[in-house]
Amino acid sequence: MEAAAVKALFAARPMRGGKEHRVAFLQDDERVIKDADVHALATESLYDYLTDLLLSNHYFDDDLQILGFYEDGGRLHLVISQPYVDGTHPDWDELKAGLVAQALRDPHPCSQGGNFIIDDESLGEVNVFDLHVNNVIQDATGWLHPIDAHFYFDDRAARVAALEKLGLDRVSGPTALAASGLSRAKG
Repeated sequence: MEAAAVKALFAARPMRGGKEHRVAFLQDDERVIKDADVHALATESLYDYLTDLLLSNHYFDDDLQILGFYEDGGRLHLVISQPYVDGTHPDWDELKAGLVAQALRDPHPCSQGGNFIIDDESLGEVNVFDLHVNNVIQDATGWLHPIDAHFYFDDRAARVAALEKLGLDRVSGPTALAASGLSRAKG
């Protein structure tokens, strides 16, 4: 992707982002796009971040899509999109109660760390973290939507085995917004 085109889009349609992402709203598509400086990611590696996107799609039906990459100032950026969720960030008590009602388990009931467990029939316990109040949106129906979830595995081999068992090791194909009009880098 061309850095100037991505920056212009984010300047024209900014939303409040977080530590990992700059965020912009694509109203016509009812999606947000996120620009992540790969050096600022909260994961151990880019592979972990990319596979966290697959796992979020699997567990939370997110429809996260990779739009492309660009380089700016010698730093690699990843541009992704996900559906826009109209709602508010719940307070901790609402977040915890809602996620528990949505079949996530809180392994540390006295903590507000945002760590939860999904009990998966084929994998057993799947550790999800970073589900704090700024990474979850509650819609008008009360449903909670994690918008930036990360998953913990003991090592790369355990992550790969989980992806294989879930059938997520062969995900590929174009995304709907990949041809969205954002200019591609030449060459």
